[in-house]
Amino acid sequence: MSIIKYSERFREKKLKRMNKNSKYKADKKQFLLDEKTPFAVTEAFRNLKAALSVSIPEDHDGGVAIMVTSSFPQDGKTTVTANLSLMFAQSEAKVVVVDADIRKGRLAKYFKMDSKPGLSDYLSGIATAEEVLKQSPVNENLYVVSCGTSSPKPYELLESQRMKEFVKELKKNFDYVLFDTPPILLVSDALAVAPCTDGTVLVCRHYTSHVADIVKSVNIFEFAKVNILGVVVNDYQIPKSVKYKRYKKYSDSDYPYGYGESRDFEAATKDAANEDK
Repeated sequence: MSIIKYSERFREKKLKRMNKNSKYKADKKQFLLDEKTPFAVTEAFRNLKAALSVSIPEDHDGGVAIMVTSSFPQDGKTTVTANLSLMFAQSEAKVVVVDADIRKGRLAKYFKMDSKPGLSDYLSGIATAEEVLKQSPVNENLYVVSCGTSSPKPYELLESQRMKEFVKELKKNFDYVLFDTPPILLVSDALAVAPCTDGTVLVCRHYTSHVADIVKSVNIFEFAKVNILGVVVNDYQIPKSVKYKRYKKYSDSDYPYGYGESRDFEAATKDAANEDK
């Protein structure tokens, strides 16, 4: 059996399992980094933050604006956006994450905040910037702009002059501005946000996303002259046939820049070792 056919079968089975598993859907809002997050996951987001920090052009005005999107739903773009913004905030940078998915935004659930008023309400003139800009409960350096009230014309709102002015103000007051946008192969909303940003990150899911879909998304951005910063492979599964025993011993306790001094590192290391067995 070819690799392509195998990946397609694996993808179909995984999507069915994800759709049927209500616990998976319910737990999405709990996927924020914390002291209980496995070291490998934390380190992956730390590396992503470092890579993006050196990939942004130096000629941008004010703060850095980054757009995160995917080819299709369930690739994990919102999870990546939320945790990436949190990682930037933990480095003492002032960060705001904006839910630009006006059609079906879920970013507020990750931070257990109300989705209204939000971006659509501001762009429609219903709410002020102060009303939609909310400090997150997880980090004082992180602010959240939720999606707001559903609108029949989301693309027009995101493409408006009011949106461009709003982004300029955010870049003046924050070091990093991150946008969570709808999947690029479903709707064109991301193309309305892209001109306001310094670069785009495309999220795909291991053994779920098709290479053809990723290539198609990249081609769309290249045609629109969007600066592609890179592709994030989410939910990467290490093959069981590959042995990484020499890496299994690493944990937060090995480094002084772990998630918190109050964490019981010895217990956490034992838990990680038990999971690897």
